[in-house]
Amino acid sequence: MPSLAEARQYVATDRVSGELQLELLKREGCVPESCVLEVGCGCLNAGLPLIGYLKRGRYVGIEPNRWLLDAGLRTTRARWLVAAKRPTFLERTDFDAAGLGRTFDYVLSHSVLSHCAHWQLEQFVANVARVLRPGGRILASIRLAEGNAYGSRGSPDKEDSLDEEWQYPEVSWFAFETVKQTAERHGLKAAVKTEYTKFYVSRRPREFHDWLVFSAVS
Repeated sequence: MPSLAEARQYVATDRVSGELQLELLKREGCVPESCVLEVGCGCLNAGLPLIGYLKRGRYVGIEPNRWLLDAGLRTTRARWLVAAKRPTFLERTDFDAAGLGRTFDYVLSHSVLSHCAHWQLEQFVANVARVLRPGGRILASIRLAEGNAYGSRGSPDKEDSLDEEWQYPEVSWFAFETVKQTAERHGLKAAVKTEYTKFYVSRRPREFHDWLVFSAVS
């Protein structure tokens, strides 16, 4: 059975990365009373800080790789938090939490869109948009084809990579115009938060993802 250290090596993030993600959510207005859906919760690098921060029953995590989740739940602290805060976990590949019959103030997703097939961007936006509460926000990292000033050179031609399958550990690329149009088809607007990338790389220099915030079109 893989260890937590092996799981963290596989996802290439750690507890520091998770704490940074929680800070970004707080900057978007997340409070302990908020309901949060994390898409791609992995071994709970962000999940455990979030579960600890949120009130009981306010966290839902989606993770298709059960072994990652099991590794994250193996520590005494994790087991205590789960018993105290009663999070919900879903083992799905389609980013869909609608079956719970719940809606969320925030959706968090780090290092998922940066590896997904081209068609999965539409699937992601469609499925998380329908469980987002009015006024809710989606905070997601991605690799924009245009690149950024913090280490990402972007795709060679600065266009969508048009991958047909999941790319892990390789990366997939999306032009911002593609993201924008996809968001608009589902009643959302997308904004690039360069200040979040700057903040993130100050602590995690190799995680120079672009950060997006999706919100409902007013």
